[in-house]
Amino acid sequence: MSRLYIPGEVYLLTADEFYDDSLAWLKGKRVLLVMNSSHEERIGLKGWVDALRKTALTYSRLEGIASNPTVDDLLRNLHRVPQEAPDVIVAVGGGSSIDMAKALAALWYMKSQELSRSQVLSCIASKQYLAGETRIPICAVPTTAGTGSEVTKWATIWDTQGRAKLSVETPWLTPVRAYIVPEFTATMPPRLILATGLDALCHSVEAYWAKASSPMVRELSKPAIRLIVEYLPGVLAEDSRGYANREKMCLGSLFSGLAFSHTRTTACHSISYPLTMTYGIEHGLACALTLAGVLEINAPAIEDPDGLYGALGVRNPGELQAWLDSVCDGIVKLRLRWFGVEERDIPALTEGSFTLGRMDNNPIPLGQGDVSALLRRILE
Repeated sequence: MSRLYIPGEVYLLTADEFYDDSLAWLKGKRVLLVMNSSHEERIGLKGWVDALRKTALTYSRLEGIASNPTVDDLLRNLHRVPQEAPDVIVAVGGGSSIDMAKALAALWYMKSQELSRSQVLSCIASKQYLAGETRIPICAVPTTAGTGSEVTKWATIWDTQGRAKLSVETPWLTPVRAYIVPEFTATMPPRLILATGLDALCHSVEAYWAKASSPMVRELSKPAIRLIVEYLPGVLAEDSRGYANREKMCLGSLFSGLAFSHTRTTACHSISYPLTMTYGIEHGLACALTLAGVLEINAPAIEDPDGLYGALGVRNPGELQAWLDSVCDGIVKLRLRWFGVEERDIPALTEGSFTLGRMDNNPIPLGQGDVSALLRRILE
């Protein structure tokens, strides 16, 4: 049996349409805005923020959201936000801002007690937040085309001390409303465009071959893959940043998010976590490093492999690696040594590459020897 579940409303619109619709929807509500000041300046949202202050019943704001938010960031922000729960949390930004909004919503019920880092960590690890009675809706306004967080039920929080990637997840954390505004992605620098675009590609490809995949998910993944492969190079080109290209990338990211929201990710993501944690490699780039190699391993177990190769526009994993190298040219080199990883680091990276719910969702079981070989192949 195949099933698709899309709990929120998703709007694809222009900036002007976003201003009008969002302000009308937020009128009279108690609003917490999660948005860095850099987004307000870069995207030109000062007028919208001023109008929101007047339109909302109450307005508060959380800034200074770091990339790859940590347990310590979450604890600090739980202390910074108002005691009274808002009617809605509006997250404007990339995946980190949306993840922080979701994590705050999940753990808001804990604000009534004196919080410590260990309490926050324990709550996430044991999923105590599932018993919380405070459920704050999320409204997501992504400013990147890649994470898909605007249509998923989970948020990523990093435990830097324990060197682990944690997930806060429950269906009600899926944003009730998502505004996809291609104009808001126009000022992304090339490396961010690349990293988020490749993240979306990995989401859709991994959803296609995941153990938890289905015929409907695969049919949703294929247009996502096609859009990203076709339009990511154009968006990266200095002379080709028109609205149409950005809109197509936003749609590719959206469809990718919808696809992997039903399957979770697989080996590429699992192997990426220690690369991001230890070396600060952007999430999408860390995932893309092993995409072609994992495709080669998984190929015998993929249902309808021709559909996947057709969507990618390649005939084999080698051609996919060639495309990845081409799209990264002049920005990064998808090789571990380029990011500062040495051969002596591979054993520790291998050991940290097995995340429950991700690696065991891969259609072909991978052992430490397989992962070590994958990493050595992309060393240089």
